[in-house]
Amino acid sequence: RSPKMADTKPKPSAPDGDISEARKMLNMFFGNFDGTDNKDCFQVFVMKNLHETFQSGVFQGQRLLDVGTGPSIMGLLSASRYFPEITCSDSSQVNRDELQKWLDGAPDVFDWTPYLQYASKLEGSSSTTDDIASRVRTAVKAVIPCDVTQSSPLTSRLDPFDVVTSFFHVEFACTTPDQYCAAVGNMTSLVKHGGGLIISGDFRNNPIAGKQNFSATFNGDILRETLVGHNFIDIDVKLASMVDQGVPCDFFYISATKN
Repeated sequence: RSPKMADTKPKPSAPDGDISEARKMLNMFFGNFDGTDNKDCFQVFVMKNLHETFQSGVFQGQRLLDVGTGPSIMGLLSASRYFPEITCSDSSQVNRDELQKWLDGAPDVFDWTPYLQYASKLEGSSSTTDDIASRVRTAVKAVIPCDVTQSSPLTSRLDPFDVVTSFFHVEFACTTPDQYCAAVGNMTSLVKHGGGLIISGDFRNNPIAGKQNFSATFNGDILRETLVGHNFIDIDVKLASMVDQGVPCDFFYISATKN
């Protein structure tokens, strides 16, 4: 039978394959990763760049905010090695509940073992998969609502963060380049002066590029200009075009420092 979209509270378990939309999304987009870098995919692109950014020491501090975490821990694996206080956020209650289940060690959760294995490999096998899982669970202090289309994206009033990250979220919360630039601007308010911002996504597959008249203008230039306009410096843009799961993609990974 077909799972129904959970409009209110998701069911605590899925005994008959009646799983939440969050789990369906994990199975579809995250379930094919084998924990190696033998093929081009968004997992390797993001995790490797994130590891290299944090390992370089360009961004330091105690507190990191991940915007649009969804039900995924992929963006938290390297971050938890360097930032002992991580706040996760998402607009969807279903996604937040799915993530919280993993953080609580619930038995019926998505298997992140391949991701933990790749994170361990990136760290030179200095940490085991169990070490990294425990490290993430210890570092994440809260899972809260967010809405990047609002001038104050977090419903909770929190001090600006040392680093703010966001992966494959902002472009899916917007339908025009102007909305996207405004959403990125809203996110920059969450970064403290001297802090870092990391955004990764896909310029090709999203509601903005899906509109023909916008596909040519939604690119790295628009994001760089937006960050410059919000007083960010040392903007580093990495682009990678590849076919991932049979779909042509134009992935981007951008890091910048708030002046």
